[in-house]
Amino acid sequence: MERRAEVVIIGGGSTGSSILYHLAKEGTKDALLIERGQQIAAGQTSRSTALVRTHYSHPTVAKMALISYRYFKNFENEIPGYWCGFVETGLLVGADSKTERALKENVAMFKEIGIVSNFVDKDEAKKIEPRLDPSSFSAIAHEPQMGYAEPSTTASSFTQAAQFLGADVLLNTRVMSIEKNPRGGYSILTTNGEIIASKVIIATGVWSNPLFEKLGIKVRIKPVRHPVAIYRRPPEYQGNRPVIFDFPRSAYYKPEGQYLFFAGSLEMELDNYEIDPDSYNENVTFDEIMKFTQSVSEVLPVMGSGGKYERSYTGVYDITPDQQPIIDEFSDEGFEGLYCLVGLSGHGFKLCPEFGRIMSQLVMKGKFSDYDVSIFRRKRFEEGKLLKSRYELSTIG
Repeated sequence: MERRAEVVIIGGGSTGSSILYHLAKEGTKDALLIERGQQIAAGQTSRSTALVRTHYSHPTVAKMALISYRYFKNFENEIPGYWCGFVETGLLVGADSKTERALKENVAMFKEIGIVSNFVDKDEAKKIEPRLDPSSFSAIAHEPQMGYAEPSTTASSFTQAAQFLGADVLLNTRVMSIEKNPRGGYSILTTNGEIIASKVIIATGVWSNPLFEKLGIKVRIKPVRHPVAIYRRPPEYQGNRPVIFDFPRSAYYKPEGQYLFFAGSLEMELDNYEIDPDSYNENVTFDEIMKFTQSVSEVLPVMGSGGKYERSYTGVYDITPDQQPIIDEFSDEGFEGLYCLVGLSGHGFKLCPEFGRIMSQLVMKGKFSDYDVSIFRRKRFEEGKLLKSRYELSTIG
């Protein structure tokens, strides 16, 4: 049975859900989100460590992160009656001789755009986190504007609020192909029939490439695997604690809730290996777990003496050559009204409130005027205009 919609969003993760909500908020009454899973955020959003940070090395992305951080912090005022589970923790960024200069440049840039970030000495860092061993850090920055949220709850809140405003959601539905419709707009062939839409937004993350290939469009993203290890904290290290970026060991640490502790990797080498997101080794290797355990124990000795390993998992990121997102319309290829927001490179959840605002205005108004988002066009890679990071670290941006 044929179905029609003004705008169709493909992908029900945090980005697609935010786009749906912001479209509905802009007044789009006939927006439809298609999700292949049986529930919203069934894909990689559910595996996100869900950090909400402003520490980026490109000023535009940092500005986007600051706006998104404020949105998360005030979520219940932005969308009354809905919740995202935001917890403010602060962030300690520990640099070594290889990354100290980049950290200093970033802190200077943050002050220009309103991000609170200050250097602290090792004694001050230990006051912020008494269990920290800062001896391996040559410089430390403290950023109180940092925290985490609950990713699946955030995405569900966006979609439920959008549905209240008149949007719709179609679950357990795979998009097989997108084609131009002879009568205008696009025909979307799904496992639940055909959908006709005036405009289409592809927000399918790590599952995007097959759709682009069928359209004959080249988009430079690749799915890569990133491991995460989860530990239980000892009693003396429980409660709300700051997140730590450990640049010397290419890792980050996120104490969650009262008891849990997540360790993730910032290693660039991980991004060299493309995987099939539907068929890859989801296990974390013994060597990876031991490497995390050693790093955690060195920076937080309390974890080495009293922390307990619980479990691990792998997430998948859709990485671009410069580790920044692609926000674009395919009008150059003759596909007016076909948009994408992909290649999120591990930043998707952190930036999803602003992603939704940007894309809804591009689609409904034809432009986004608050700042220049043309820097995220996909042809920047062909033009040699990559958005370089100051760090040689994965997903920091």
